[in-house]
Amino acid sequence: MKIELIEKKLEAHATPLLLVPVLSNQMKFPAALDFLEAKLAPLPQQVFQSGDFSAKMNEKRLLYTSEGKIPRLVLMGLGKSEELNLEKVREFFGACFQTAREYRLGKVSIYWEESLVPEGKWAEFLVEAVSALEMPALKLGEWKTPGEDEPPPLEQVYLLLPDAPKSIRAWLEQAQKVAEGVNLARRMANLPANLLTPEGFVEKIRELKKQYGWKLEILDRKELEKRGFGALLAVARGSENPPYLAIATYHGPRAKKTVAVVGKGVTFDSGGISLKPSKNMEEMKYDMSGAAVALGTLVSVSATRLPLNLVAAFPLVENLPSGKATRPGDVVVSYSGQSIEVINTDAEGRLILADALSYVEKKYQPDCLVDLATLTGAVVVALGHLAAAVFASEEEHQKQLQQAAEISGERLWPLPLWDDYAELMKSPIADIRNISTQPGAGTITAAKFLQKFVEKTPWIHLDIAGTAYNMPEKNYRPKGPSGFGVRLLWYWLRNLAEKRPA
Repeated sequence: MKIELIEKKLEAHATPLLLVPVLSNQMKFPAALDFLEAKLAPLPQQVFQSGDFSAKMNEKRLLYTSEGKIPRLVLMGLGKSEELNLEKVREFFGACFQTAREYRLGKVSIYWEESLVPEGKWAEFLVEAVSALEMPALKLGEWKTPGEDEPPPLEQVYLLLPDAPKSIRAWLEQAQKVAEGVNLARRMANLPANLLTPEGFVEKIRELKKQYGWKLEILDRKELEKRGFGALLAVARGSENPPYLAIATYHGPRAKKTVAVVGKGVTFDSGGISLKPSKNMEEMKYDMSGAAVALGTLVSVSATRLPLNLVAAFPLVENLPSGKATRPGDVVVSYSGQSIEVINTDAEGRLILADALSYVEKKYQPDCLVDLATLTGAVVVALGHLAAAVFASEEEHQKQLQQAAEISGERLWPLPLWDDYAELMKSPIADIRNISTQPGAGTITAAKFLQKFVEKTPWIHLDIAGTAYNMPEKNYRPKGPSGFGVRLLWYWLRNLAEKRPA
């Protein structure tokens, strides 16, 4: 999608459809479009006074015009001015995309003005507005034969911003690059497991390395065995597809901080010998969503040239049963040297993350270590599909992430890391077991397991099992993979790099 700014000479602009926001408590037509007002039928004031258009969120009213360059205009409800926030921005621009599809148009224009930018945050407004346009535009069903009545793709959007600041073009370019990272994560997560194996994920990283100039370290099975990645290898043992640990590093300009992001990359999770039920097992292609989000974040950070160093690690495996697969009751030795009793082979994500976290901390020595994972079904029981669980070893980092979450709308809910929960992970024959001795608190005990493999680096864990897919549909967020975490982490990393207070 091409997004172009129109800042001056609005009267000279031509478009098949112009979308204009209207606040429900300020029913008025924009002064910057007064050249058009008298040419509309019915007149905007007639619409406002009629009572059949109240400008509630997602309410629309079509007007025709005698102005040849702009034949149609739609008044788009934006709700009350005091309720205007970035979520309303996302809903509005998502509605703009859906309206373009409704009218079967490949090109539309959207009017916006400074008074409608929440708290004057132009950069954040543009990231959220552009993402809300780009996310539903991504076609995820490319293997499905299109129907004859399929609307044309929305290829061109003009943003009419008559009073935008001078930095607007740089911010728009930045916004488009962040949105590209979000859609990359969604596209990767949506790929079927026969098309995206661990090796296929590595090939995608190599392809992107050419574009962004990352330093790359790829550990294959032979290297993983040589260096003692026993936990990661235990998960991959049952599959014919070989495992990898891929690590890509971006070096930002004038960087003083290094942050590492580790994403769980189980390209398909059958549960292994502890086989999952067949119902909905096809969704287990999404078990690499953490890795997809880490890759999308790396792309967004690299493309926007944030002034920090970012290490992105991708432990990549497929978890299948076979005669070679790890059994319940087996003991494996992790990269850190700690032994793990495998009680349930379906608690595999924490095993590959344990080795990746230990290795990244030891070799890359980041200032902060973050992992993202579709780790537990328990988090869906606790929070549903509306929020991710966050654990942080330092409260300041948790506050900073919450600040970023308020901007991106990707909600987080903190859970405790009390040592009492670690007691539930003790094994009589190994240093730790991979699931709790008791039912309940599964999200917390999984986090406590991971914490055991981070020695001293400030650490954050995000359990995104409920938000990586199956989030409630909105006009800007279609069914399927959500890309949850890319914008969240990008804002957080931007704030860290720019030393913005929490």
